[in-house]
Amino acid sequence: MIDWPNRVREVMRYVGLTEDDRGRIKSTGPIVRRYADRLTTEVYDLIFEFPEAGKFFSLDDGSPDPKRVQDNKDSMVQWLQYLSQAPTNDAFARYLAAVSAMHRDIPIHRPGLPPVPYQFVIGTISFYQTRLLEIFREELGDDAQAARASASWNKILMVSLDALLGAYMVTS
Repeated sequence: MIDWPNRVREVMRYVGLTEDDRGRIKSTGPIVRRYADRLTTEVYDLIFEFPEAGKFFSLDDGSPDPKRVQDNKDSMVQWLQYLSQAPTNDAFARYLAAVSAMHRDIPIHRPGLPPVPYQFVIGTISFYQTRLLEIFREELGDDAQAARASASWNKILMVSLDALLGAYMVTS
C-alpha cells in the first residue's frame, strides 16, 4: 500500500518544488484557469487522433460519447484549477491518488475495457507542459518570466504524473 501523502511530499522535494514555485503557480493560476476549457478540448482532440486512447471515451460504435467526454473534460478542468492553488497538503495527495485510481481501474461505463494505457497519461501531461509554456509566453509577454512559470508548473505536473502512474504499480 502506498502512503500517498508521504510519497507526494517526497516527489515535491525531489523535483524541487519550492515556495517560489508555488507562488508562481498561484500567480499564473488565473491564466491557466482562463485557458482550462480550451486546453482540455485540445487534449480530447488529440486523444481522438489515437484510437487506443479514444476508445475510453467512445460509444460502442466508436463515435465519441458526448456525456463521457464532457464529464472527463470537467474533471480535467477541476484538476487544473486545483493545481493552480499549488496545494501541498494531505488532501491533495488523496485527491491525486483517487484520480490515479480512475485511470487504472476498469471503467464502470465500459467493463470490457482495460485500464487507460499509461503512455496516453504521460502524453497528456507532456501536452499540458508544452501548451502552458506557449500560453505563458503569449500572456506574460516576457520569455524569461514565461520560462520560470512553465518550470514551476512542470514541477507540479510531474508530481501529478507520479501519482497518476503510481496507481498502476498498486496491485489489488
